[in-house]
Amino acid sequence: MSGSSKVIKKLVWWAVAALYHRVEVRQAPHLTAEGPELANSSHFGGFTDPLLLVYAMDRVPRFVARDVIWKYPVAKSLLKWVKAIPVHKAEDGGPTSNDAMFASTYEALGEGDLVTIFPEGITVDDPSIAHIKTGSARIVLGARAAGVSGLRLLSAGIHYENKAALRSEVFIDIGWVIDLDAFVEAHVTPGEPEDASNRELVRELTSVMEANLREAAPDFESWAIARSLSAASDVALRTNTQKDGIDVGHGDRERLARLLDDSPEPERFAVRDSMDTYQADLDAMGFDDEMLMSGLTKITSFMAYLIRSIIIGLVLVPFALAGLIVNAIPMALVWLIGRLKVADAMMATLKPIGAILVFGITWGFWVWAGWSSGGPEGAAGILLLLPILLFALIAIFERGVLVGKAIRGFSRSRSFTDVHDQIMDHRRAVVEAVAIAA
Repeated sequence: MSGSSKVIKKLVWWAVAALYHRVEVRQAPHLTAEGPELANSSHFGGFTDPLLLVYAMDRVPRFVARDVIWKYPVAKSLLKWVKAIPVHKAEDGGPTSNDAMFASTYEALGEGDLVTIFPEGITVDDPSIAHIKTGSARIVLGARAAGVSGLRLLSAGIHYENKAALRSEVFIDIGWVIDLDAFVEAHVTPGEPEDASNRELVRELTSVMEANLREAAPDFESWAIARSLSAASDVALRTNTQKDGIDVGHGDRERLARLLDDSPEPERFAVRDSMDTYQADLDAMGFDDEMLMSGLTKITSFMAYLIRSIIIGLVLVPFALAGLIVNAIPMALVWLIGRLKVADAMMATLKPIGAILVFGITWGFWVWAGWSSGGPEGAAGILLLLPILLFALIAIFERGVLVGKAIRGFSRSRSFTDVHDQIMDHRRAVVEAVAIAA
């Protein structure tokens, strides 16, 4: 990996760590490390999709992106830095041909690069894959005809817990490998063309790539169904007897949710109905399932948790207060961005871009102040301290929210034993419904 790529990966790692509570990646070891590869990716999150793919993949991919983005100076500099390839869309005006894009992509694949494309062509708000366009198939068949051998096609699905929110969770599923040489050999009769002029070959390859992308990515009828089945999967995968099972991975949750979505309608409805009932109990108590199954409904466990949280909080308070002072203005601006009335897909772009810009400018000011007062040593000290202060602020805020939920839950319960028994009965109903549907 080049020095430039290492810098990009490190910067993206810091950005993702600040933007998300947890990011899980599932891919075979070194799958995206070398050789000519083209990855088709879902596109639910706007700007955050390429950010997360850079984080998840073994090397920095070269993105095929709409040429209108190059009109903005800052974006243009970033795109040139990551060697992105511009593609023209008819609705954007401008050039009438994508010959330059195809030529650049052939060249990139010929150099053994990883090229990533969003084949739906748009950022979508629905939790399902739109019909993909034929561009990916025509690119790889054209590259093969131009002499690129050993080309592999991948699919990347990005599963957002809440794409419009900061500090949520993400699962990235990468795989579904197609060996292009083997595919062409299996689908082309001797004597027929093996390039993009073979329309039937293009259609067959596009169909397989779309099926693979649907397997990798979220593909639900609505967000309500997606959230309900994901929550039910979370409950079913969590146990009260094995401590290691309390924290359920977002990837495991999403895979089970997809399996439940494929079950017959009566079983799928039973899962959603039981989960809605159980969720109403949790909301009334101020708990979530992880807190409940971690033992917080027992007064001794709750008090131990509260004391431990208070001690950790006291240690973090000085750093968190300093972090609040340093980051007050950018935090306020990000909050205001979050109040804008825009679609979730647009918010998934605006909020992270806004956060990166306003925090970058603010931190730049503090580093400059450190340089002015202490020279290079002062600037370096401030630069090292800033992320510590920010993460201390995030940690104490998230821990405070959990403690607050637990306190509200205990304060609302009248007959604790009866409430506990009812909640546990409703929870068992969810687990049973999932077991039947799966």
